[in-house]
Amino acid sequence: MIEYLRNNRLMSISLLLAIISCFVGRFSVEFIDYKVIFSLFGLMLLIQGFEQVGLLRFVAQKLLHYSKNSRQLVQLMILLSLVGSMFLTNDVAILTLLPIYLKLLAVVPKFKGRFLGSVLIIVAANLGSSFFPFGNPQNLFLYDYYHVPLSQFLTWMSFLLFVSLISLGVLTFLVAKDSLAEIDLSNRPFDRKETRLLTGLMLVMILVVLNVLPYLWVIPGVALVIVFYRRELFKAVDYGLLLTFVCFFIIVGNIGEAQVIKDFLQALNGKQIYLAGLGLSQIISNVPAAFLIAPFTTNQQAVILGVNIGGLGTLLASLANLIGYNLFRMYYPDETKKFFGLFSGVNFGLLLFLGTIFYFFIY
Repeated sequence: MIEYLRNNRLMSISLLLAIISCFVGRFSVEFIDYKVIFSLFGLMLLIQGFEQVGLLRFVAQKLLHYSKNSRQLVQLMILLSLVGSMFLTNDVAILTLLPIYLKLLAVVPKFKGRFLGSVLIIVAANLGSSFFPFGNPQNLFLYDYYHVPLSQFLTWMSFLLFVSLISLGVLTFLVAKDSLAEIDLSNRPFDRKETRLLTGLMLVMILVVLNVLPYLWVIPGVALVIVFYRRELFKAVDYGLLLTFVCFFIIVGNIGEAQVIKDFLQALNGKQIYLAGLGLSQIISNVPAAFLIAPFTTNQQAVILGVNIGGLGTLLASLANLIGYNLFRMYYPDETKKFFGLFSGVNFGLLLFLGTIFYFFIY
């Protein structure tokens, strides 16, 4: 158990902080977002299924086929992540694309840009998901809470998307431009019948994430299918990550009930609300930050831009960051320190750059 806790330090720290927060505040099951927990569980099951039937390797080979060099490969993955997250949410985009990219690293073992590529895929998913109201959980909440006109919402987020695309494009030139000519592109078969089943289940899960289908009925149904289809997938789920999310919700719930925080938010103006969105997202994640700030201000633009840009920065700034980090750790457990260092450098650099630019657009 000690060894397990040592190897899962993020989970261990979150568990300790959750226990402390319960002593200072209280424990309530209402703090936990069960839809997020169960949705993540179902998506992780299906991603492991795609891995086992060979689909991820097949897609990786196709991406290699259409890429002339390693830099172009990363650029293609980033574009897929940016566009995919607009329609599938940032969590689903990362859970779908990052395992494919990490599978590519096994095919291209000398690829020097593996860390930066992984980081930029996660960043692209966070930034791309901000464009539409349904791209991420905080936008869904804020769009409904403030009843923002769609044209106004898209106007605000279009400029953010444009600057994000330029910034990501510039960063891709830091990726090593290695040749892929010597890579084996021979197609290996994958089970098409099982892939169709998993694809159908994945589409169902996406509808759950988008609130089209009820998670309480659908996700147990998906899990039941997996029991009869390939029950060994349950062993591959990262239960430590699920526990980390549970602890995280408990911590955030207790922070949100603190009267001093509520008094502080009510006294802020537009630009200060924007900065509060950026700052609080670093500590409690951008989704809880949106829930916490929205009732205390009518400045829609400040809140929406603040919590969306606030998804950059720390691992805790966005739940998608945690998912991406844990996926990388699953594939390359011995290289997480290097990954974390580069992740922090790129994210805080973009947070400072984008945060400064859009500060001057807040009224």
